[in-house]
Amino acid sequence: MKKYYLLLFQLILFHTTVLSQQSFDPKNGDRITLLGNALIENEQEFGFLEYALTSYWPEKHLTFRNLGWSGDTVFGDARSYYTNPPSPYDLLISQIKATEPNWVIIGYGNVEAQEGSKGVDAFKNGLNQLLDSVEAIGAKAILLSTIPQVAAGTEDLLALRNKTYSDYNQSIHAIAQSRKLAFVNVFDAFTTTTAAEFYENNGIHLNEKGYVQLAETIMNQLGLSRETPTIEIDAATKSVESNVPVNKLSIADKARKISFNSTQNPASKPNVGNETIKVNGLKKGNYSLSVDGKLIAVGSRKAWEAGIPLAQGPSLQQSEQMLKLIREKDKIYFQQYRPQNRTYILGFRSYEQGRHKEGLAALDALILWLDDQINQTKKPKNLHYQLERLP
Repeated sequence: MKKYYLLLFQLILFHTTVLSQQSFDPKNGDRITLLGNALIENEQEFGFLEYALTSYWPEKHLTFRNLGWSGDTVFGDARSYYTNPPSPYDLLISQIKATEPNWVIIGYGNVEAQEGSKGVDAFKNGLNQLLDSVEAIGAKAILLSTIPQVAAGTEDLLALRNKTYSDYNQSIHAIAQSRKLAFVNVFDAFTTTTAAEFYENNGIHLNEKGYVQLAETIMNQLGLSRETPTIEIDAATKSVESNVPVNKLSIADKARKISFNSTQNPASKPNVGNETIKVNGLKKGNYSLSVDGKLIAVGSRKAWEAGIPLAQGPSLQQSEQMLKLIREKDKIYFQQYRPQNRTYILGFRSYEQGRHKEGLAALDALILWLDDQINQTKKPKNLHYQLERLP
């Protein structure tokens, strides 16, 4: 990568702090809609952003719907499978209304930027029109920046495209400021020299690792990051320091057996260790840790004094189950609102297979059941820990 390309990123005006005039704090029962192009549509394949948002508020029942559509614009251009009426934009608005959102997270701009600088004014008008429609149905909007490309035909072309994305991001930022909306800059998170690891081979779409990065960036910039749970016990003083609730501490048999209870939320990141346990004042030897009766970790006295991150256990199992449910729900919802033969069921040829529309509506019950399962699964759990010296 040439030096001038690196300098381009250094000159970008956006920083890694959310530029927000409204906080994101959904109420119990709120519905959150994800709207945009392929960046949003492909998120449902992985579910990391939805997982991060829903697990942050384990006490709230939240509902998510993904209305992303590859190639889409603020005008709903990719949704033009109906004849007029409705227009693609009318269809876009009707789909948003159908999700009954309280919040809409909007990620547009990458497709519109293909028009270059001459398309900026049309994009700004379209985004303002879309935000007017979102506001009219009583929902609040959060605006995401575009993401950059990491590959193109030449480095000159790549630099030009990313400069164009930056220009469009400035427009999104200005609109967010004028309307007192949250603007989240995800662009900079993908401009490092190793950013290619976050992308598919085409250098345009994010891969699984990229969607982990995207979720983490959005959470951090919205001020929703969480500390890793850490529990530190001093066997000599029979005391505990922790950033999570701990109770019923018991130290017996000259510190050969220690037990306690702790209430844990789902892991902040799925499939990643959720907590670290430290124990001081142990006698020389090896110790095993069980959680709810299941062996989780074994380590020496020195290892426990340094702290052992738990790479398995109920919290991780909980996160895996949550992510599985989220992906299943998103898959079924996608099949419902975007059936493969939608033209024949919902479109201008519905006279042929329109009878199947009732079958799509019947999926509502399954989707709602999965919503409830996700929100039940994410509830905090009271776990029993037992550290015991091995013979």
